[in-house]
Amino acid sequence: MKPHLASLLLIIASAAAGQPALHTFDRVQLTDIYYSEGVNAADIDNDGHMDAIYGPFWFAGPDFKTKHLIYKTFPQPREAYANHFFAWTYDFNGDGWTDVLTAGFPGTPAYVYQNPGKEGHAAPWPKHEVFDWVSNESPHFVNLVDKEKPVLVCTRDGYFGYAEPSWNVPFERWNFYPISDRIAPTKFGHGLGVGDVNGDGRQDILMKDGWFEQPEDLTQGHWTLHKAAFAPRGGAEMFAYDVDGDGDNDVITSLAAHEFGLAWHEQTPTGFKEHLIMGDRPAQNRYGVVFSELHSVQLTDMDGDGLKDIVTGKTYWSHHKKSPMWDAGAVVYWFKLTRSSDGVDWVPMKADGEAGIGRQIIVKDVNGDKLPDILTGGMKGAHVLLHRVKEVSEAEWQAAQPKRVTIIEKPPLRGGPPIFDEATNSVPDVIEGESITAKPSKGTVAPQSMKNFTAGRWSGASQLFWRGGDVGDTLEIELKVDNEAEYTLESVFTIAPDYAIVELTLGGKPIGEPIDLYDSAKVSTTGVLEHQVGKLAAGPHKLGIRITGTNPAAKPSNFVGLDFVKLFRKR
Repeated sequence: MKPHLASLLLIIASAAAGQPALHTFDRVQLTDIYYSEGVNAADIDNDGHMDAIYGPFWFAGPDFKTKHLIYKTFPQPREAYANHFFAWTYDFNGDGWTDVLTAGFPGTPAYVYQNPGKEGHAAPWPKHEVFDWVSNESPHFVNLVDKEKPVLVCTRDGYFGYAEPSWNVPFERWNFYPISDRIAPTKFGHGLGVGDVNGDGRQDILMKDGWFEQPEDLTQGHWTLHKAAFAPRGGAEMFAYDVDGDGDNDVITSLAAHEFGLAWHEQTPTGFKEHLIMGDRPAQNRYGVVFSELHSVQLTDMDGDGLKDIVTGKTYWSHHKKSPMWDAGAVVYWFKLTRSSDGVDWVPMKADGEAGIGRQIIVKDVNGDKLPDILTGGMKGAHVLLHRVKEVSEAEWQAAQPKRVTIIEKPPLRGGPPIFDEATNSVPDVIEGESITAKPSKGTVAPQSMKNFTAGRWSGASQLFWRGGDVGDTLEIELKVDNEAEYTLESVFTIAPDYAIVELTLGGKPIGEPIDLYDSAKVSTTGVLEHQVGKLAAGPHKLGIRITGTNPAAKPSNFVGLDFVKLFRKR
């Protein structure tokens, strides 16, 4: 297999002799076949070169052209999910050969594949089930309770905790030590980390809703939970690190594994304060960068300046077509941490635009040049991004710097509440959406009860629900005008996380600004929107609702819900 190379420009200042430098990453494709969501690297054959590990294979360094089997399997279905999610490396039995620990789909066992040594690499490796149930989609194999020996931090059957190898017989069943009540999702769940949050020298466990303090006496039972709103839905690996240099550790996390958001949470005397690094639209990043599906995050010093940087990317097709911006570029980024008198900044550096990431991104020096490289695996196959540094002139460096941008956002169109007749639970003299008979250019329309949605109020407790439309599709409603006069149109639409942007037309001509029906957290209504339509002749008129797009943060369903419309004559 020939490696696929693509060099992409990145920008940082080199510390060497004060000479500015450009950093590039050469993309080496290991395979384009989907075998796993995870990837790693280690010297498997003890030849002094790091090898790449992806699913059932290890790829021999330093060129990664030759692959060798670890276990037998088939390519995984991209329309579903792999049975292999994570890989870690460790010499469990101390024989001098690095073994491979794997975890699969959440709620399935962990296995150690025992490295058979040089003479055994022509056949599948011996396989040992060491733990019966690994859950949470961001487990860690890390030193937690022992500075010398790692454990597997995960959840099991709803409990946060860790599985510790039985080091005298490491391929036998590992023991699980729960540290919490049964408060974790049974199988899935996002967001998990390890770090010393309170500075007592002991590693704590982080999760999306707070952190568990490691006690001095591990026999005392459950660890104390300190609640903190780090990530409502949970994202990826989480880290405790002194971002602002004030002497205490802050928390770094992505906010939603299958949606948007990257943030650091400043530790203050009164709690944690969130600082958004990247949100769900360009205006929420100082450099206009936005991408979704940050399902894995690593923290490492990419440029040798002594500060740790964030490495992440888009987990391409993490939920197939269900995630917002699912078909955007499969990017890999690192965010350079800087400190100045203006405070903290995270400068986005694009490492690659094609590799993407899976549920696990790894940063290691795989070619021995003392520069951290990036390994990714997922539905795009597997890649090694080899880190290069080139000294340049000051002018070249300045020209390549990412530029801060100012994006002025228009607030979405929203109106005040309509006036209800409490006896009928309806707004008088309107055309109820659920009463309209209309056929869209694509998709289906039908009445929908809204009684179970409590964040808003709908006239008649129902709406007209349009689903299956694409950008450019139109739904036409006939309005009757009795007398020629000046008219105003009132409308109320539904807003929700998976609703579209629409434009109203009358007689084929737009009336007013497009209406963004996206809301990040709730299903409610726009309130009453007023549209000046001018003079209308007596007779029928076609009101059009045209889908013009989708908010970048919305789930790409293009749903439209109409509560009611009303034409009223100006006096």
